[in-house]
Amino acid sequence: MGLLALIPALYLGWGIGANDTANAFGPQVGARIVSYRRAVILVALFAFLGAVVEGHKIFPTLGGLTRLTLDMGIVAVLGAGASVNLMTRLGLPVSTSHSIVGALVGVGLFGMTGFNAQGLAKVGISMVTAPIGAAVFAYGLYRLLERTTARMSGALLFQRSVTYIAVGVGCYAAYAMGANNVGNAMAPYVAVGILSPVWAAAIGGAAMAVGALTYSRNVMMVIGTKITALDPVSAMVATLATALTVHLFTQWGVPVSTSQSIVGAVVGVGLTKGMVAVNPRLLWMIPGGWILSVVSAGATAYAVLALYSLIR
Repeated sequence: MGLLALIPALYLGWGIGANDTANAFGPQVGARIVSYRRAVILVALFAFLGAVVEGHKIFPTLGGLTRLTLDMGIVAVLGAGASVNLMTRLGLPVSTSHSIVGALVGVGLFGMTGFNAQGLAKVGISMVTAPIGAAVFAYGLYRLLERTTARMSGALLFQRSVTYIAVGVGCYAAYAMGANNVGNAMAPYVAVGILSPVWAAAIGGAAMAVGALTYSRNVMMVIGTKITALDPVSAMVATLATALTVHLFTQWGVPVSTSQSIVGAVVGVGLTKGMVAVNPRLLWMIPGGWILSVVSAGATAYAVLALYSLIR
């Protein structure tokens, strides 16, 4: 039972890596700073590192949203995994954090186990503050750098420096992603006592690394090329804004959407060129995918748990 129980967590961890890799290196790949192959290798390494070093900070918030049994935890993770991987197949960046929250709410409603109002409030607030904060930060930082980069953009040394900095920022973003998002797959297992925080972080980080290496291209291209045109400086700024936002929320123990943060940051950079520079169709499609993922994860988890209770 122990190994079989981990399959849904590995499935969701794989899906997180596949969907969220774009949040660290999508802008750099879109701006042709780094190749897709090199980007996913770097994400795999640094996401695993972030998960192992700081992933435990998110476990208490997610694991404490409702009183879980083993069955409820497994079903919640399975429901979130199915939702995340559907959105990944469609090429839509999705909130893996809010998918697991939706699934936990679904199983909590079925089991009538009650909810931690403070924990839900933290997550709810982050849904608004993370993308807006990343957008504001990216907009302000780009404006601050704009005059300097305009004078130096032709210098070879400057171009090389921007390239190296952008890659370093992507590694930092991957680290922050691993630290914040590993709990989405593993927190329920820690909450019910199946895994220690150390083992949960390591297993979840490894699953995320595999997802990054094997199935991240679809969402990578959406983030990097289809929201707005990105140059090396704007790619660097968008990724840095995302990394700082996500890492800050990790210190507070709040699971936050790296997808929402990177989309907010890319939009913030795009708005420095005017609203016409931002693809309006994707601005509707991507938030729609966020809402759909939360609702579908919750509904799937509720339905699976109901079916399981009938046949058990």
